[in-house]
Amino acid sequence: MADRHEPPRVVVENIGGIDAAQVGLSDGVSVLTGRNATNRTSLLRALGAALGGGTGALKADADRGSVTLSFDGTDYTRTFERDGDSVTVGGDPYTTDTTLVDQYCSLLADNPARQAVARGDADALRSFIMAPVDTDALEAKIRRTRQAIDSLETDREETKQTIARRESLERQLADHREELAEVIEELDAVRAAVDEFETDLEAVERAEDVVAELTEAREEYERVRNRLETQRAAVASLREERADVRTELSELSVPDVDRDQLEAEIERLQRRKRDLETTISSLLSVVEFNEQLTGDGDGPVLGDAVADPTTGTVECWTCGTSVERAAIDDHLEDLRTVIDEKRAERNEIRSTLEERRGDLSDHREVADRRGSLEAEIADIEAEIADREAAIEELADQTAQLNSRIEELESAAENSEELGESAILEQYRRRSELAYERDQLEEQIASVEAELATVSDAESRLEDIEDRLEDREAELERARTRIEELERSAVETFNDHMETVRSQLGYENIERVWIERIVAEDAETDFALHVVRSRADGAVYEDTVSHLSESEREVIGLVVALAGYLVHDVYETVPVLLLDSLEAIDADRIAALVEYFADYADHLVVALLHEDAQALPDEYERIEMGEAPA
Repeated sequence: MADRHEPPRVVVENIGGIDAAQVGLSDGVSVLTGRNATNRTSLLRALGAALGGGTGALKADADRGSVTLSFDGTDYTRTFERDGDSVTVGGDPYTTDTTLVDQYCSLLADNPARQAVARGDADALRSFIMAPVDTDALEAKIRRTRQAIDSLETDREETKQTIARRESLERQLADHREELAEVIEELDAVRAAVDEFETDLEAVERAEDVVAELTEAREEYERVRNRLETQRAAVASLREERADVRTELSELSVPDVDRDQLEAEIERLQRRKRDLETTISSLLSVVEFNEQLTGDGDGPVLGDAVADPTTGTVECWTCGTSVERAAIDDHLEDLRTVIDEKRAERNEIRSTLEERRGDLSDHREVADRRGSLEAEIADIEAEIADREAAIEELADQTAQLNSRIEELESAAENSEELGESAILEQYRRRSELAYERDQLEEQIASVEAELATVSDAESRLEDIEDRLEDREAELERARTRIEELERSAVETFNDHMETVRSQLGYENIERVWIERIVAEDAETDFALHVVRSRADGAVYEDTVSHLSESEREVIGLVVALAGYLVHDVYETVPVLLLDSLEAIDADRIAALVEYFADYADHLVVALLHEDAQALPDEYERIEMGEAPA
């Protein structure tokens, strides 16, 4: 394995306009210098791809390409392979978080922050700053935490209600115990009276038999009657439940769409979207190829193509034919228009796809719910039928037991021996008191068990309160996470912007700052303010559109730096890439590079020769004329 402190090295094959290149970078600042069209941008884009970004493109005349970044003893790669009209991207880059690299590390001309400032689009600045935040996951966490809080609040309320029953239960317990004492006292008196009849054994036996039979009949009657009432209550509850389910079913409306047709349309839209993406990729490759052919801007020149500025022609690198530069420019503009049209169509298809998928999901959800409700109604009706049959049977048993009790009572009253004797009444009373005693003892045991539950609830309430407090704090943290990031980003940008403005000496700009605005619906927006000063010292607010290109570029770069710092990107990707700084004068570029170098372990910047001369000699220079070694 290479030494951990060995400087980073980049090996590029067939990427952008580069056939093959090897570049050693230094710790700190590495400056890629050279004239326009010397592959500086291609190298930076290749490096961004190796870091994990979406930059870098396969060379237009190649079938395979790759970039390898040797960094801290490890090789990180990105590969490109042509597959028909599309290009497959693979490899093992430095990070898999493409957003971090494209948004906050690759500060090239097409960086979203730079583009947003150039357009004066403050909303895009907020989107840029919040890009790494998974708001869907955050909202899901908020929902889960809210549900946990609701559950805990319900548990707390039920626990408090349980605790509030202590006083009532203690009164019930005292009343039951007092009543039990009275019953036991009367039972003892009845037993004493019964003992006086013990001499007449035959009468006693007959009385005991009658009382035992009556008691058994009455107890069986009570058991059956209780079961009957339970079944009737259950049937009433089931009928209410059935009515509720029928109401929900009647209110459920299935979307008026053909499911098979909808699935077919989704499949068609997906195919069209893939075709458009392949077309866009191919057209982009053609545009980049032609830009490289003409040496337009800072793009790399392909092969042996020669642009003659005196005649306005370009010599084709394959056949040597001279082509009017204006014709190529017109063709490129046409291609860019087609690309924009294809992108617009793709975006429209994406939106339509999302709608159709939503329709299909709604259709499936409603259909599944309808089936579930219909099955639920069938189950309820089956249970009602079973319980109604049980009710009919129990009602018959109740009537039979009631007749049996009446027969036994009538037989006892008509008995000559027992009808006029007190034996039967005493035995009957003794049986009733014994039953009452047993009931009271069961009630006392039940109340004592409930009081034990109250004691458990009292000890559990504190734990519920602590858990509820933790969940509420968790909910507050989740709710304020976005707000904290927004505030931090705004403060970070404003602080760095003020320092950079002062160091770069934009004298007629008093202040550039972002304001975080909270609307009534709690939605937030960003407003980018520019405050200028007149010769007489008076200040006034201006618009971004009135800034110079140099000023807009600096602001966009500082926004990107703020995102780099707010999201701690330097801990994941300690590399910053800078390009397309020609609109800024050399001295300010030097100050800007020095400032940015403090916040990343490795800063790679592409500059023209004349701009690079203003940078300190201590910075590593890499000449991008011929293929760098």
